[in-house]
Amino acid sequence: MPDSAFRPHGERDTVVRVLHVDDEPAFLDLVATYLERTDDAFEVRSETDVDAALDAVEHERIDCVVSDYEMPGTDGLTFLERVRERDPAVPFVLFTGKGSEEIASEAISAGVTDYIQKRSGTDQYTVLANRVRNAVDQARSRAALAASQERLSRFIEQSPLGTIEYDESFRIVRVNPAAEEILGYSESELVGGTWLRFVPESLHRHVAEVERRLLSDKGGYRSVNENVRADGERIRCAWHNQVVTDGDDEVIRVFSQFEDVSEQTNRKREMERTNAVLSTVLDGLPIGVLVEDADRQILRVNRYLFDLFGLDGDPDAAVGRDCARFAVEMSDLFSEPASFVDRIDAIVDAQRPVDDERIPLADGRVLLRTYRPVDLPDGRGHLWAYRDVTDERGG
Repeated sequence: MPDSAFRPHGERDTVVRVLHVDDEPAFLDLVATYLERTDDAFEVRSETDVDAALDAVEHERIDCVVSDYEMPGTDGLTFLERVRERDPAVPFVLFTGKGSEEIASEAISAGVTDYIQKRSGTDQYTVLANRVRNAVDQARSRAALAASQERLSRFIEQSPLGTIEYDESFRIVRVNPAAEEILGYSESELVGGTWLRFVPESLHRHVAEVERRLLSDKGGYRSVNENVRADGERIRCAWHNQVVTDGDDEVIRVFSQFEDVSEQTNRKREMERTNAVLSTVLDGLPIGVLVEDADRQILRVNRYLFDLFGLDGDPDAAVGRDCARFAVEMSDLFSEPASFVDRIDAIVDAQRPVDDERIPLADGRVLLRTYRPVDLPDGRGHLWAYRDVTDERGG
């Protein structure tokens, strides 16, 4: 592999190493002088020996080869073949005094980057310098694009998200392994087709509208849709679709990345059902209940607690309030306000269960307080229960 594969990016962009091969040393010197004078980024290496030139292509950094046609023991096109064996991508300019339409046609067919016939005068060196610069710039652009495409390809292949690549007609051209696993189809089964295979019929019109918007607006679109796996299983997937356009703002690709969110959706629904049941249960209890999280923010308070303390407002509106401040605001309801607040702080710090702790209210009623530390998904929480025992024996 040529050393050019390992050169620093900055050096690659500024210095242009030209290898000029010709059997006339004086002409080589002249060309080198003019090229380096025309473009100060050029560094010209001159060789009369073909084998030495090939060794340079194989082991050194060469950005462009300029070669004569007629040389002792070989010709420019044979030399081109040997260069291509060592570096298939390096630009190759045939700069020759042997000029004919036949040779030019043969050179182009052989894959030379450019063909220039030697002429009298110094203008030919300016032409040569411009052709070399253009050839190198184009080669570098192709290499940069190829590298970018390679990085994109690796990203897609290794992405944990399912990725489907569509062409401008919304035909599938690539499917990554994650997409194969989520949908249950192999890439070969999907490439060349459309989304119809994994979108339920009831959503065809909706997805067709998404497709129309994407192609029209040339932007992105997010959605959560039901999809159908190859085995018929219905799943829910979160999709993000993005259009890629060219320099003329024409759509050239559409990328759809997605993940199976069925489990999350089911968990959310189950949690919503559980919360609904708990809310019903809590609101039906003849006990005032308050739950706070590890940061002492109110998670849930039932209607009975509000009624027990004579508080106005909606208990649901109290969710998210600071529970320590809430206790201070309620403290005047108790016969010993400061003691009420201090005791709550002590219970929270200790995080040990408390059963039927007797606390008197300022209006003469008596409550029993129960406390339990509880494990919540985001840390240790606190459960409080208050029961009015004023009318019970011993109250």
